[in-house]
Amino acid sequence: MSPPAKAELRRSAVIDFAHALVVAAITRLLHEPKHRLVQDAINDLLAALRRADATGVDMPLTLQFSDDRMHHDGATLDGPSLQARTLLRRLADRQIATLSFAPQLRATELNRLFDLVFDERNRHALTRSNRDATLRAFGLRHVRVSLRTPADPGDRTSDLRTRALHGYQDLADCLQQNHLRAYRDLELAVDATNDAVERTLRSFEEPSLLLSLATHDDVDRFTVGHSVRVALLALQVAREIGASRDQLVHVGTAALMHDIGKSKVPQEVLFKQGRLSDEEWALMAQHPRLGAQLLLEQGERIDARTIGAAFCHHMGPSGLGYPQPLLPTVPSGTSNLVRVCDVFEALTAVRPYKHALTPIEAYAVMFRSEQDFDSAWLRTFARVLGMFPIGSRVLLRDGSHGMVVAQSSRPDRPIVQLLAGPDGADLPAGHPGKVTIGQPFEGRVPLLHSVTLNDRCLPLPELDCPDDMVHRCVHGACLPSAAPAPGGTR
Repeated sequence: MSPPAKAELRRSAVIDFAHALVVAAITRLLHEPKHRLVQDAINDLLAALRRADATGVDMPLTLQFSDDRMHHDGATLDGPSLQARTLLRRLADRQIATLSFAPQLRATELNRLFDLVFDERNRHALTRSNRDATLRAFGLRHVRVSLRTPADPGDRTSDLRTRALHGYQDLADCLQQNHLRAYRDLELAVDATNDAVERTLRSFEEPSLLLSLATHDDVDRFTVGHSVRVALLALQVAREIGASRDQLVHVGTAALMHDIGKSKVPQEVLFKQGRLSDEEWALMAQHPRLGAQLLLEQGERIDARTIGAAFCHHMGPSGLGYPQPLLPTVPSGTSNLVRVCDVFEALTAVRPYKHALTPIEAYAVMFRSEQDFDSAWLRTFARVLGMFPIGSRVLLRDGSHGMVVAQSSRPDRPIVQLLAGPDGADLPAGHPGKVTIGQPFEGRVPLLHSVTLNDRCLPLPELDCPDDMVHRCVHGACLPSAAPAPGGTR
């Protein structure tokens, strides 16, 4: 293996360990040390440490912590940092600059380390005068702790990527805390959720930078990362079609909270890696009903659209799907938008049990089952998000081969650099090489046939969304109304 490949393997092992540390910390906040889920999370963390050792990562493996990020060997670990705000805050409260983990580390030591970090009674146990004695008293022989100095810069950066990281952490931490509150039967922080969405909108007129960060979020406790990505997708679409600031807050909050019912699903079922049994699936399928009930209990502080999205995000536009309502139910526009974003995110995200689909594969799946979605919202979503990322290899209907190099005003009509002419022939002399799909060129209208992947060609779904659908959709999704809007949305 080449040195660059080995370096990349070591980097990947460190990221896996940092992710496992965040998962173990979140799980430990929820449960007692002897709980099976805590034991599983800690065993996963120890396994990640052993894999890092086996790939040649310098031991002890040392992670550095600033106010907003985790680091290793001077390099930032943005992905693991996305859901690490609570952990980072507790470490900062205790002035912890680095933690070093030796490969001989044991599960009991990790649990004691979490006791030091999370138990308020130990808040001052790691001051400089107490640190060494505390580590000995807690039996932490394979963990080293270094403390910050007065010169540590902390969180003083203000570049755009750092602000985006803070915005994502803000949403993830708010949702994480609400799941913890729901799990413990405490009142939800509704106002804090609205405020987090408002801060995101105030800081980022364009949520795409936060979405680019979201691709690095591999922490899956309570599907928090999934819900944040669904919220960012919904905000992107609603913003693009002209929703007002108040409407955006309603849409973002509804999308962020749509899976809150999973906090009431037994965690042995929620976090199961393999296929669910029929009984387990029946429990999982209750999460929309549980979420709606949980939100209803919050009283007038919760907008009806948020309750509706929690209950209806697994329903089609006619009310088919689950859970089965006692009375005929037609999902609102907000629920229909959240459903589209929910399915697209699930299809394009990596899960322990599946590979991620490309956007065009996800669109193909969704358009094949278009009756399961509100057609206006599905087509508007595809218009806003685009169908062909730059670099996509495509086959035209005349047999020409090309690569997407830019987007035009329509997401289904990219600008293509031709690599070969019809049926693979060389391009004629003087040919400019670039065509815009759907615009006449040399007496022909170039049209796409399929996207070319390494192992297959993907036929394209039809996409034709009239502009008047956009105006119908924004009112259906964002504005409360007593009667259905044109097109059947509410």
